Amino acid sequence: MKQENTGETLCPLARAAAVIADRWTILILRELRMGNDRFDGIRAQTEMSPNLLTQRLKTMEDNGLIERRLYQERPSRYAYCITDKTRELDGMMLTLRLWGMRHCGLDQEAEGAVTMTHRRTGAIIDADWQPEEADLPFTFSQVETRINPSWAAERAARAEAFSVERKNQVSKRAPRKRNAVSVAD
Repeated sequence: MKQENTGETLCPLARAAAVIADRWTILILRELRMGNDRFDGIRAQTEMSPNLLTQRLKTMEDNGLIERRLYQERPSRYAYCITDKTRELDGMMLTLRLWGMRHCGLDQEAEGAVTMTHRRTGAIIDADWQPEEADLPFTFSQVETRINPSWAAERAARAEAFSVERKNQVSKRAPRKRNAVSVAD
């Protein structure tokens, strides 16, 4: 089914997939749920091109998944905030995370990227965790999250590489100063 035809189908899965089921949208949602709400921060962690990130953010805004909030007027800069519509995806995001822990080659004995502890029960949310009926529908507000040192280091390295790349791009665009030459008569 072509993407442009999903709005015509009666299948809710096809319609939902058209809105959220690409790698970039999921990674942007991850970043926003982690509190990383600025364009450059999202770009650094996802390694998306600026044009692709702009396109995805616009599509997500058009679909009601995020809202832009102006935090600086000149130049205009925006923070991206999740909506209630996006919060409804928390259970799906957790399910995708747990599936990735079980089936995507991660060492089950090693410390994961993030440790999530269920606030009500104190249980660690590992690959085998299942929510209790009292916790449905699941929301990330039910958990305490701690980024583990190895993933924090990975994220810091990505942020630093992004910063260095940005500085290099800016210095390439900056006009070079020419040495003043005086000619004596």
